[in-house]
Order: sequence, then structure tokens, then C-alpha cells
Amino acid sequence: MEQQESKSKSKIFKETFPSEIISIIGDIFAGIILLLLVLPFKSFPILIIIVPALLSLRGNLSGPFIARTSRDFIIGEFNKSSWVQNTLATFSLAIITGFFIGICSFMMDLFLIRTFILPIEVVILISIISIILTLLISIPSSTLLNYFSFKYGLDPNNTVNPLMTAIDDFFTVICFYITLIMLGVP
Repeated sequence: MEQQESKSKSKIFKETFPSEIISIIGDIFAGIILLLLVLPFKSFPILIIIVPALLSLRGNLSGPFIARTSRDFIIGEFNKSSWVQNTLATFSLAIITGFFIGICSFMMDLFLIRTFILPIEVVILISIISIILTLLISIPSSTLLNYFSFKYGLDPNNTVNPLMTAIDDFFTVICFYITLIMLGVP
């Protein structure tokens, strides 16, 4: 019994550790890119308020999506219907919470920073569009990673979340920048 438990712990470590290292390196890389892309904007003070909330939201949306998809693969119930429901729920939450991120960021700018550079509609759109663009990449990527992890005998719960953290953080930064350009943010 102890030997089997030790093998299980060893397997978890072997599966998780490389994914965590990739996640750490990816997050550092995403932070550097964020700084280089967003610093030149005149509206930098309010933009820097939005980013942590977007990164947190991305994790709060992608994590449950990944877990539900992983569960479906493990118990053998992955199908188009469950995936579509999971995807629609994730996008619905993204729109609602993106709206609140925009409002909260605008309020913080209004009462604390006082830059008054961006109207509330633009701040809300930045949040919603950025997270939707990120999810358009994240959902197919995490589904494929779950599939391949499961197919090759790895536990998706150990491997996919850390890898997707790096992928999602990188693409959140890129999608945030693309959104700023699309909306003509100063």
C-alpha cells in the first residue's frame, strides 16, 4: 500500500513539475511583454489597473473550464454537447465579469488616479473584448491539451492547468494589446 502511494506521489510530481516550470517561465515572459507593449500608452495608469483583474478573471474562467473538460475525458463523458455547454457558460461569465472589471477599473481611475483619459464605455469594452479574444484561443488549446494528456496516459489535472496558465497569460497580454489597438486607445 505504501509503495503504491509513493508511486502515485512520484507520478504526480513527474507530471506536474515540468508544467509548473513552463508556467513560471511563460508568466515572466508575459510580464516582460506586457511592460513593453503597454508602457508607451498615454492611458497607462488605468490600463495597468485592468491587467491584474483580467489575468485573474482568465484564471477563474479557464481553470473551471479545464477541470470540467478534464473530468469529462477521465469519466468518458466528453461529447460535443457537454463541451458546447461548458464553452457557453465560460463565455457568459466572461462577458458579465468583464463588464464589472471595466466598471471597477473606471471607478478606481475616477476616485484614486484621476487620469480621466478613457470613457467608461471604452474601459468596459477593453475588458470584455480582451477576455473574449483570450478565450477564443484558450478554450480550443485547453481542450486539445486535455485530450492529448489523457490520450498519452497523463493526468490532465496535473499537466494542463499549469501549461494553460502560461499560454493564457501570454495570450491575455497579446489580446489586451490587440484590443487597445482596435479601440484606438491613446
